Amino acid sequence: HVQRARELFKTRTAQEWEDLVAEAGSECAVCRTSTEWFDHPQARESNMVIEVGDPVYGPMLQPGINARLSGTPGEVRRPAPKPDQHRVEVLSELETRPRPVSSSLISTMRSALEGVRVLDLCIILAGPTCGRTLAEFGADVIKIDNPARGGFVQSHNDVNRGKRSILLDLKSGEGRDIFWQLVDTADVVAQNYRAGKLEKLGLGYEDVRKRKPDIVYASLNAYGHLGPWATRPGHEQFAQATTGMQRRFGGDGQPSLQPNPVNDYGTGFMGAYSVALALLHRQRTGEGQHVDSALAYTAMTLQSPFMQRYEGKQWDETRGQDALGSGPLHRAYQARDGWVFIGAKAADLPRLASVEGLNGGGIASLSGTALEQALAQQFLTNTVDHWVSQCIAAGIGAHRCILDLPELMHDPWVADHELSATREHDEIGLVTTCGPAPRLSATPVRIGRPAPKPGSDAADILAEIGLEHRLDELIASGVIRLDGVAAG
Repeated sequence: HVQRARELFKTRTAQEWEDLVAEAGSECAVCRTSTEWFDHPQARESNMVIEVGDPVYGPMLQPGINARLSGTPGEVRRPAPKPDQHRVEVLSELETRPRPVSSSLISTMRSALEGVRVLDLCIILAGPTCGRTLAEFGADVIKIDNPARGGFVQSHNDVNRGKRSILLDLKSGEGRDIFWQLVDTADVVAQNYRAGKLEKLGLGYEDVRKRKPDIVYASLNAYGHLGPWATRPGHEQFAQATTGMQRRFGGDGQPSLQPNPVNDYGTGFMGAYSVALALLHRQRTGEGQHVDSALAYTAMTLQSPFMQRYEGKQWDETRGQDALGSGPLHRAYQARDGWVFIGAKAADLPRLASVEGLNGGGIASLSGTALEQALAQQFLTNTVDHWVSQCIAAGIGAHRCILDLPELMHDPWVADHELSATREHDEIGLVTTCGPAPRLSATPVRIGRPAPKPGSDAADILAEIGLEHRLDELIASGVIRLDGVAAG
């Protein structure tokens, strides 16, 4: 079947297939280069690509704003400044700016988002990651899922931890009535359905804001909410394909998928960031707003070091499956018993040349390919631990390359810093998941309870809106479900 599909796709151009599949309402994207994406109507009309007047390079195309807020939009206010360009301006402000008045009212919060309630309607990865992140910083996140779904994706125990779960049929009138009562208690609604799907149910942003004017409504999708592709479906692989990520990762060979869903998770984080900004604005003004982000926006953001186009640009960045780093002083080298990554600048070369085992190789006088080859030969002569300890002692960044994911997840340092957690999950047993990375000293992040069995919090959630007496009736009618949906 795979071979037949390959032969079939060769009968038309990539652009023809993209157009045909889009007309059929499904997902397809040409694997473009980054420079091709810069000229694409979707990139331009959605402002994923913007033009900046750089003082050195002149007119330059760069990634636009990722997090979009309808009421308080962000903007690239100026190009990157020259070093020390605003020194006089900044120092003069110290003399004229009034000192802040200290407040006598001190509010103690256990979590940064304590008291914020989120209704999470999201599916797959990006949207649920937004809700999970808000939960980690203290929000009460109610995960609302479709009771007709036969099972949850494997990531459920990762992206739905810290939330409460209810299986609620929003296609039914009774289900929507319950949703509206929950909206009355909520601060945020988050969803990542295809554009127009919730609007058909009367649950889009304009519908919700009529009921709750100060609501913060987050929408995440594949290509953004502006431009000709605003209504197109898509997921991780398509954002990678169309923005040049797969071509870059594949190098000179065929396009290759970045195996980690970086755009899904990155868009979830940017969605949470957008919500936090909107909540700050609401706190100051009382106004809610619509916020959004997209997988393709995030693909641009993550490739920002390469996503700059100007006259004379050389597209010579590190690329391909065989790339071990960006240069001889910033790459992985094979040692006697594993791999070690070093990070140094050209000015650090004398210190690197003084490392025991490297000091006889004459590397201080080398550069480019010759330096890379000499280092590759020298690193093979000793162990990873030797090189790491000796390089660090000389002031050179070095770390063992961990190639085994379970080893990383169970590493004592990782576990001690709660970057991974192994806990009991309902009906599954022990599951190891990643922990949250950002840390706040005054309002610490919490990983939250393990992801609940889907639907298991329905009774408590209904009780909070005075509907606990209707639980049996709603279960009997199929509006709510308590079991039968498996969590992966």
